[in-house]
Amino acid sequence: MVSAPTPQVRPERIVAVVVTYNRRELLEQTLTGIEAGELAPDTVIIVNNASTDGTEEFLGTYTSSLATDIVHLPQNVGGAGGFTVGIDRALNRHAADLVWVMDDDTEPTGNTLSEAYRAWAGYSPVRAERPAVVASKVIWTDGQDHPMNTMRTMFAAGPERTSRAAAVGARPIRSASFVSILMDAAAMRATDLPLADFFIWNDDFEYTTRLIHHSNGIATERSVARHHTKTFGTTDAKPGPRFYNDVRNKLWVFCARRTLTPLEKLLYGGSTARLWVSTLLRTDEKKTYVGYFLKGLQDAAAGYRPNQEVLEGVYQLERPHLAQRARESYDNDPSFTVLMSVYAGDQPDHLRLALESNTGEQTLRPNQLVLVEDGPLSPELAQVIAEFERDSTVPVTVVRLERNHGLAAALQEGLAHCLYDVVARADSDDISAPERFAQQVPLVAAGQYDVLGSAMYEFTDAPSRPEAERKAVTGSRAIRETLPKRNPMLHPTVVFRKSAVQAVGGYVEVPGAEDYWLWARMSRAGFVLGNLRQPLVNYRVATAYRRRGGIEALKKDVQVQRRLYAGGVFGPVRFAQNLAIRGLYRLAPEELRTRAFRAMTGRTPQGEKEKGSNV
Repeated sequence: MVSAPTPQVRPERIVAVVVTYNRRELLEQTLTGIEAGELAPDTVIIVNNASTDGTEEFLGTYTSSLATDIVHLPQNVGGAGGFTVGIDRALNRHAADLVWVMDDDTEPTGNTLSEAYRAWAGYSPVRAERPAVVASKVIWTDGQDHPMNTMRTMFAAGPERTSRAAAVGARPIRSASFVSILMDAAAMRATDLPLADFFIWNDDFEYTTRLIHHSNGIATERSVARHHTKTFGTTDAKPGPRFYNDVRNKLWVFCARRTLTPLEKLLYGGSTARLWVSTLLRTDEKKTYVGYFLKGLQDAAAGYRPNQEVLEGVYQLERPHLAQRARESYDNDPSFTVLMSVYAGDQPDHLRLALESNTGEQTLRPNQLVLVEDGPLSPELAQVIAEFERDSTVPVTVVRLERNHGLAAALQEGLAHCLYDVVARADSDDISAPERFAQQVPLVAAGQYDVLGSAMYEFTDAPSRPEAERKAVTGSRAIRETLPKRNPMLHPTVVFRKSAVQAVGGYVEVPGAEDYWLWARMSRAGFVLGNLRQPLVNYRVATAYRRRGGIEALKKDVQVQRRLYAGGVFGPVRFAQNLAIRGLYRLAPEELRTRAFRAMTGRTPQGEKEKGSNV
């Protein structure tokens, strides 16, 4: 038995990213501050944006007590391009758990990283609930709060989010700047890299609003960094040619990106429009600034370019080859872990049957079982687990969480304790067929699939009396085409590669659809998803159809569809179609809803066979 990690332990790998361009002396100050901190990163990545002031020569002789990775780019691709390169390198080459980013005019103080880390780790005892972004308090050279980097408290954050942030000496925010922010690498892997075509300005606004959109961001006063800008003020104080970048990039955020809600776009857009008008009215160079403005409008309409196009001939990103790189690390080891989660609402008898069916009754037995106790359990459930630990012929790892955090957080926590790269999922009230793992595990271990599910039988009282067969969508292409419409993978049936799941950020909280969002991200990243036609799991439906109806179920549907839309899984037309179909389904009577769902998912009575291959 093991317990979940506590906030005081620091098993995470922290990688710092510094982007520099023609600020040799300030860069040296930045690096000195990083090295002198109470908490030091494991690696420091320095991206030199083709500096011409002796920076390359300085870095050629630079030595540090910290591991250092220096990247010299052949041309200046702006702060946005530099951070895109540095973050890509931190996530993929240095296996970061946390990424700490800053410009070359940022001077970390002794507590900058240590206090940011404490706020992140103390926010929740489980990794999945911790904030995606922790922003430091940024001061100018004279100690005043720097208005350029003073993050606004999140609009309508709500009492729960506000109190959780306050518990670690922070406040909730909606965006942050790349002047000392600590970011959770799992959240970063669940989305794309920053957009290099922004060049300068608002790339950090777009990226952090993207990370925080379905997560949390906080700013802590306890973590302090100095920002050595030439002048004290906000970005609209005589921006010069950068006014063009501000116009173009903000319009990209408001019109072409999905990181903000419609209300946020209205509020941020109105505030931005006022600043633009103020800048144009105050400047003595009205003709020049109007030119910047019109050019920004024109180029915004043309749209931004993909990162690979922007960085072509400059740097080859590793993110676009994520699936290929993950597969290169695979071995053919058939050893595997079964991952399960149990909570107080589960039935002891159901859990006992599920545990037995996924271990001792399998023709191919697992090498480990990881069971996550998602919060306090009843004495009866605890007794079942204790008896199973005592009698099991399979090594058992029990991960105990002090309170109920939900399935996504529990599975993400459990993944960290899986000893093998091949992982089989199982629910605590379903029954796996004895041949399930013998059918699935060899195909995943051989690298034929990154995720492999199957069809399944549905039953209410006894698995020997299934009521229907839920067919599975087969063929990788068919699965990709089905994903925008509905979830083609049946979560209780899947076997996957742990490294592939973690490469896209792992399980993320999406009420009732944490697996759907995971498969969508894996498919977009190029991983191969498949299903076997053979039903290998007996799924206990019980009150499933009753739970699938009503306003609350519809609200969850809206959350899921918004997440998929924001993640680029489909466009606005499909978004509207999905909501319309689900609205009719959720509000239909239970009997009609049951028939409709079975028809939609291709369910057939037990025993009916389908021609064709098994995959």
